[in-house]
Amino acid sequence: MQNIQSLFKKYKNDMISGLTTATIALPQNMAYALILGINPIYGIYASIFSMLTASIFNLSSYVIVGPTNMMAVALFSSLSNFQGENYLEIIFLTTFLIGLFQFLLVSFNLSELIKYVSHPVVVALSHGAAVLILFSQIENFTGVSVSGSNVITKGWQFIKNFEQINYINLGVGLLTLILIYLIPRLKQELPEYLLTVTIMTIFTAASGLNSSISLVGEIPKRIIDFNLINFDWHLVGQLYSKAFSIALLGLIQTMAVLQAISLKTYEEPDFDREFRSQGISNMVISFFSAFAISASFSNTFANLSAGARHRISQFFCALSIIIFILFFRPLLAYIPVAVLAGLVIAAALGIADFKEVIKNMKTTRGDALIFWSTFTATIVLPNLDQAIYFGVMVSLVVVLQISKKADIEMLYYDKKEGDKGYHLHHAHHEDADQSEISAKQARVVDLKGAVHFSAADDLKEQLEDFFAKDTDFIIRFRNVRRVDITIIGVLEEFIDQVQASGGEVMLTGVNEKILKMFRKIGLSEKVGENNIYLPETEYFAATNKALDFSNNENGSSKAEEKKVEAEEDKEK
Repeated sequence: MQNIQSLFKKYKNDMISGLTTATIALPQNMAYALILGINPIYGIYASIFSMLTASIFNLSSYVIVGPTNMMAVALFSSLSNFQGENYLEIIFLTTFLIGLFQFLLVSFNLSELIKYVSHPVVVALSHGAAVLILFSQIENFTGVSVSGSNVITKGWQFIKNFEQINYINLGVGLLTLILIYLIPRLKQELPEYLLTVTIMTIFTAASGLNSSISLVGEIPKRIIDFNLINFDWHLVGQLYSKAFSIALLGLIQTMAVLQAISLKTYEEPDFDREFRSQGISNMVISFFSAFAISASFSNTFANLSAGARHRISQFFCALSIIIFILFFRPLLAYIPVAVLAGLVIAAALGIADFKEVIKNMKTTRGDALIFWSTFTATIVLPNLDQAIYFGVMVSLVVVLQISKKADIEMLYYDKKEGDKGYHLHHAHHEDADQSEISAKQARVVDLKGAVHFSAADDLKEQLEDFFAKDTDFIIRFRNVRRVDITIIGVLEEFIDQVQASGGEVMLTGVNEKILKMFRKIGLSEKVGENNIYLPETEYFAATNKALDFSNNENGSSKAEEKKVEAEEDKEK
C-alpha cells in the first residue's frame, strides 16, 4: 500500500497532465481524420497507439505525439489520386513506409538531411498547408461540394456551386470557431476544444438542428483494430517517394517541437532517439488502423503547462482517451461534422504567424524567393511532396548562386614613420587612394570560409582586378576552413602571373592540414617554404611578418638600385 502511495505521489502530476492533454488531443485528432476524409475513429486509433508506443521509446519527458494537421494534409495531398475501395489500406501502407524511412534515416546517420530543408521552406510549407487545410474543409464547413487537385480548382468549384451552401451547417461551424476563441478568454485553464464539441453537440441535438446537418455517425466498438498490411510491391513503387518526403516532414516537425521545448526547459534534446522512436511508432501503429503521426506542438505544450515531469504522462494521456471512448463512445455519433471541421479550421488558423512570414520576406531576397516559390508550389501543385522537393531545389539554387561569390577581401597597407604597426585598408576604402603606396609594396588577399569551385570565376576576376606588376602579394588563409582543387588552380595561375612580373607571393595563416595539402600538390615548392607562415595566436601576426619581409626586401632592393645608379654616375 505504501508503494502504491509513493508511486501515486511520484506520478500525480503526470496523471493530471495526461488527462488535461487528452481533452485537447481527442477532439483534435478526430478532426484531423476528417482532413484525410476517413472516419474519426482512425484519429482516435492513431492517438492511442502512437502515445502508447512513444511512451516506451521516447526520451523526452514532455513531448506528446499523435496526428497533426501538417501530417494529415501531407497524407491527403499525396494520396488524393488513390481514393477508392483500398484507400484505407493505402494509408496504412504509406504510414508503415514513412516509419521505415524515418528509422532507416536515423540508423544510417542520414537524419541530417532535414538540415538541408531551409527555414523559409518549412515556414512556407506550414502556411501553405494551412491554406490546404482550410480548403479541404469547405464541404464539411459550408455544405458546398468541391473537387479539384489544388486550391485554385477547389476555389473555382466553391464559387460555381455556391448555391448549394447550407446556412445551418455554416452557422454551426462559425459558432464552433467563436466558442474556440471565446472560452480561453473566459478562463485560460478550460479545455476549449472538448467544451466546444460538448456544447455544440448538446445544442444541435436539443434544438433539432442535427437533422439538417451531417453527423459523425456510428463509431466502431473496437478499441483495438489490428490489421495486416498488404505489401503490394506495385503500390510500394508508387508510394515510396511520397512516403519519403512525408517522413522528412515528420522529422522536421518533431525537431521543431524538441527545439522549442529545450528553450522552455532544461531538457537536452536527443534528436536521434526521438526520430528513431517516431519511426518505430509509425511502423507499429500502421498495424492498428492508424495514420502517420509526429510530435504535436499543441499537445506537447499543453502537457508541459499542465505540469508533466516524466514521459509516462504520454501513457496516461492514451489511457484517458481509452477510458473516455469506453464510457462515451455512443455519444460521439451525435457530433456534427461541421463542428469537427471548425476545430480543423481553428488549428489551421493557429498555424499562421505573420511576423515570421514578414521576417522571411525582409531578411534576404534569397529567403523571400524560397518562401514565395515554396508557398505557391504548396497551394498549386497537386501533391505536397512535390512542393517539398521543389522548395529544396529552389533552396539549392539560391545557395549555389550565393556560393558563386568568393568570400574575399582585397587589402592595402601603409606604415608611416613612427608607426608601430601596419594600417590595413580595404581596396575600396576611401583612405586607400590617399595612402602612400609604392608599386613594390605588398598587397593582401584575405580568403575566408569554405572556398568552393563554384566561386572560381569570381575569385579569378577579383584577383585580375587587384593584380599589379612588380608587386608582392600576401594571401591569408587564417579564416579558410576548406579550399578545393579548382580554387588551388586559380591561385597557382595567379602565383605564376605575380612571379613572372617580378613580385613574390607569401601565404600566411596556413594551418597544418592545408600546409600538408600544399606540399602534396607542390604549391609550397612553387612559393617557397620560407614564404609560408603558420597561424599565430595574435590575429594578423603572420601577415605582419610577411609585410616586414616584403618591406625589408623592397628597401634593400631599392638601396641596391641607388648604389648601382651612383656607380654609373661616377663612371660617367
